[in-house]
Amino acid sequence: MSVIRTGASIALASAMCLVFCAAVRADGDQDLVARAKDLYRTAAYDEALGVLNSIPLTSASVNPVEVSEYRVFCLLALDRTEEAQSAIAALVTANPLYQLSEAEASPRVRAIFTEVRRSVLPSVVQHAYANAKSAYEKKDPHATAAFEGVLKLLQDPDMAGNQEFADLAVVVGAFRDLSAARDAASTRPEPAPPAAKVANRADENTARDESITPAGSAAPSPVDSDGQPHVIPPVAISQTIPAAVLSGKRVWSGVVEVRIGDTGQVLSARMATPINAAYDKELLQAASSWRYRPALKDGVPVPYVKTINIQVDTRPECSPVIATQCRPPAK
Repeated sequence: MSVIRTGASIALASAMCLVFCAAVRADGDQDLVARAKDLYRTAAYDEALGVLNSIPLTSASVNPVEVSEYRVFCLLALDRTEEAQSAIAALVTANPLYQLSEAEASPRVRAIFTEVRRSVLPSVVQHAYANAKSAYEKKDPHATAAFEGVLKLLQDPDMAGNQEFADLAVVVGAFRDLSAARDAASTRPEPAPPAAKVANRADENTARDESITPAGSAAPSPVDSDGQPHVIPPVAISQTIPAAVLSGKRVWSGVVEVRIGDTGQVLSARMATPINAAYDKELLQAASSWRYRPALKDGVPVPYVKTINIQVDTRPECSPVIATQCRPPAK
């Protein structure tokens, strides 16, 4: 019995030691972060970097982003630019939406951070899109949120000027809507079992009336979209683009996304890529009255998400007098 008690005592002591040591380590990591920040503020960059490198980023007691951020600060202060750029790339890959604080970082540091972030974000977006699409194909309920995350990255100011990704927002938006519609359909309650017998024609009519869902209360049906196989896209019958009155000499580009019902009417419209707040409102108002021959799938009309690219050129037409910032004559 004494041997058993001794073994149990040793096990208990070991467990208590592990808990105590973990707590001491956590407090120690927090102290190390504070020490590194103090060293950085006194321009002891080498010492601060050494302390930061000793802190495990897996420690539960520290903010890994803060540790990585101060490593970047120290590396740049020491003119170890390539190492700093690699550290920034790792930081952005792990936290794509992270931005440096103006209060903490100098203009030089922020400029380098932005440059690296802009170079890294495209690969981060591609990876996030691939993961979202994989989740969608696996019918993962998190796919909709994943597509929302990709759209948020595409709307980031550091991605806004990247023309290679201009059309991806439209594709991602369509997938997001398809995923959301599928989620809604999967949560729709099962219909009530049919009555065993309808006594007469009047009862049959009553039963039919009770099965009708009020307009606007039904969950959205899954829809097809541009590029879907075995689907004939809708054909525009009336799709008038309103004239734009915009200030500035430039080319404006945007995308309208319309959800077209199986009768060809526009059920909803949104600006997948905005142009100008006032003009966007006019476009969406016009889109509500657009009409189409509905999309066909296996010969049957189906709902469809269609994207329309809008381009407005507010530059004056080129002439012998105006040779720059002008619009070439139409061919």
